Amino acid sequence: MRHQVLLLTTCLLATAATAQRRSVGSTLLLPEVQAELALTGDDYILLGVRGPISTGTFQGTTLEQVGLNLGYERFWNEQWSGGATLRSDFYKVERDGGSRNGLYTNLTPELFVRHWNTLGGFNFRQRLGVEVFVPTEEGAESRAITRLRLDLDRVFPLGTNLALRPRISYEAAAYLRLQRDELEEKERVIDFGNLRGEIGVRVSPHFDFTPWVASQTTYINALVQTDANGNVTGGGRTNLITPVVGLDLRFTLFKGGSVFERRQLPTQH
Repeated sequence: MRHQVLLLTTCLLATAATAQRRSVGSTLLLPEVQAELALTGDDYILLGVRGPISTGTFQGTTLEQVGLNLGYERFWNEQWSGGATLRSDFYKVERDGGSRNGLYTNLTPELFVRHWNTLGGFNFRQRLGVEVFVPTEEGAESRAITRLRLDLDRVFPLGTNLALRPRISYEAAAYLRLQRDELEEKERVIDFGNLRGEIGVRVSPHFDFTPWVASQTTYINALVQTDANGNVTGGGRTNLITPVVGLDLRFTLFKGGSVFERRQLPTQH
């Protein structure tokens, strides 16, 4: 009996040590318009414009920023490809009660590789990227981030041009930490997570759209906050969850003007 009590106590202590809080924020709306230029084979050049729209703020529904995304990807063979992206986000910051306004830009260059294979009739892809977040706002720090995304989808033709593409993906992102001070709060292994489900609708070789929903999670480890009685009221291991509803509109142009056969990636690229 003593050993059972000891085992139960150990399990409870381990559970308490790994306990974490969960906080769900307001829904984020994320529309995006893309222009994709199809090159030789499956290669492409991409230009995207998006505007994250926050809901549930004290100002109601607001457009937080405008983002641009420029990308290029080259396929070396049917399984492997690589490329680069450059994302830029433009936003406005008010200081001193609105007397000082500033327009800032965050730049994020990225290099990535992608592996593409099939599982039965499903496409299974793995995308690994390394990016550097470079802000222009005073006091903000640059950080390097690595991202791994896994996604699974299948294309269901419904006619000459019409097709549906149900898809699910998960992406985990982590800051690249080369060294941490001994007194610095230990960070989580994964800093961000994104679980996304969508249905792509191809109307023609030149146009498709993708409605999607996602759950974005920020994993933090903040200083523990307590009340006067020593009860924990906040901080510690916390998961900040943001529901996201998005719509991608994609217009595809073909090099030379004529439509040719190619494997096209989902709008999440």
